[in-house]
Amino acid sequence: MTQAFFDHPYLSGHHQPVRFEASAPDLIVEGELQRDLAGVFFRNGPEPLYPTREGDYHWFDGDGMVYALHFEDGRVSLCNRWVRTEKFELERAAGKRLFGMFGNPLTADPSVQGKTYNTANTNLILHGGKLMALMEGAKPVVLDPRDLSTLGEHDYDGKITSTFSAHPKVDYATGELINIGAMINGYMGAPELRYDIITADGAVRHSAVIPVPHNALIHTFFLTENWVVFPIIPIDTDLQRFMSGGPMTAWNTGRPTKIGLMPREGGADDVRWFEFEPRHMFHELNVWEQDGKILADVAAANGTALFTDQHGERLTHGDTQQSLRRWTIDIAAGSMTEEVLNDRDIQFPRPDDRLITRKSRHSFANINLNSRDGRIEGMDAVLRFDTETGAEDIFHFGAGAAAGELVFAPRLGSTEEADGYAMTLVHRANAPTSELAIFAAKDIAAGPLATVQIPFRVPSGFHCNFYAADNPLYRQAVTPLRAAA
Repeated sequence: MTQAFFDHPYLSGHHQPVRFEASAPDLIVEGELQRDLAGVFFRNGPEPLYPTREGDYHWFDGDGMVYALHFEDGRVSLCNRWVRTEKFELERAAGKRLFGMFGNPLTADPSVQGKTYNTANTNLILHGGKLMALMEGAKPVVLDPRDLSTLGEHDYDGKITSTFSAHPKVDYATGELINIGAMINGYMGAPELRYDIITADGAVRHSAVIPVPHNALIHTFFLTENWVVFPIIPIDTDLQRFMSGGPMTAWNTGRPTKIGLMPREGGADDVRWFEFEPRHMFHELNVWEQDGKILADVAAANGTALFTDQHGERLTHGDTQQSLRRWTIDIAAGSMTEEVLNDRDIQFPRPDDRLITRKSRHSFANINLNSRDGRIEGMDAVLRFDTETGAEDIFHFGAGAAAGELVFAPRLGSTEEADGYAMTLVHRANAPTSELAIFAAKDIAAGPLATVQIPFRVPSGFHCNFYAADNPLYRQAVTPLRAAA
């Protein structure tokens, strides 16, 4: 018999699992959807099938549940499906959790020793004609972009057999996917990452193995036209520390942030390392080159509440509130400076994705205005921020609301930055339903142009992407399937 979940902040309120899959062919829309809004909105996030073995839980540990909302002719359809990884299928067959939290082999059931811990719960991208569900620490899982059925893990014809990033970068100027895989030798192996350049057709054309300072939790990296940057933050994973009674994953107080700078076509011998003050940084807005420097606009803080420190002490959300900061990396000097662009409590800043690796100015993000802890209680507002003028464009959903990542959605045929719409999944306080709020991208403060009503609560999750119907990534993946059907 399936057991109930225990009480935990990330298992209650807007985080409470719903644990079911649904298909809705024609959702109710309040307001009017413009006909130049066509394509698909994808969202990935944690939806634990069973309670953990340890009696504790972390938001990052739930099984991947993906959502797709397809826009066509002013109508919207929805489906959501679990990603049926080997982990998911083994645990469903057993009727209970088998893997240790974060894949900890020391707390796992003996039946899954040597099996792959893959939740595929963090991001969901199109590239090379495939829809891939991603997490750190495992291979991509390919899904059918129409019905989200799981097709299996993807290793690029055996060329990438190690871990994959949750945040690979698609350079729209070249069509290439740039990827890293962290902790490729396991939790206790040599600290190295794998770097790959993958062509628009999905072929690996360049690879390198890069030694790194320690087995860090590397959630993202930076890419420009000519450079790649590996930020190694003070968070690490250490099984020996866990065996001594400490936390497996922890923020190491006093450890500096280390920055690796490498030419985009380079390898291990080309990396230059330098140090900066301790920073928590999982998400960047955009990164580009300018006047011999690399400008990286990031959501960063001086510490984190996501994990305890190496001694088991945890800071508060207020102590570690993220702000939008600009890291300016001097390529010649191998040094970095930092300035705060916007001091709002920010979560997931996003650009117009078509400008990744190129200069941009518009930031779309979910922010927190009123709650004490935006991650637990909910990020209650959304923001468009102009990094050139400092102008803010804010909409507040009200007390107790939880808004997800605000993603830009180009109108069909648009080429100018931020010409189109912006959308976010929202759970209103104590509501049994959720909604997808759709804004004019350059007028967030005016409120949603339309809201798509989702007839059940969508638990808060991680990353989303919108692919317009004229996006080459969409056409490559979806159009052949429709023609075959």
